[in-house]
Amino acid sequence: MRLARRRFGADVAERSAPLLDQVAKAEALDDLVEALIDSPDGGAWLDAVTQAPGVMLDG
Repeated sequence: MRLARRRFGADVAERSAPLLDQVAKAEALDDLVEALIDSPDGGAWLDAVTQAPGVMLDG
């Protein structure tokens, strides 16, 4: 979460943390690390996290 915080700020890091807790597969985590590096902004990062395998959104 430090890298997300450094790149996109505390709000985005805090919003993505509970979603990342749901990701269980190492391959999905590897893909998310790449997305974190490649995402141009916090919105793109949050989109990548919400679309990761295993992530279920409330509501």
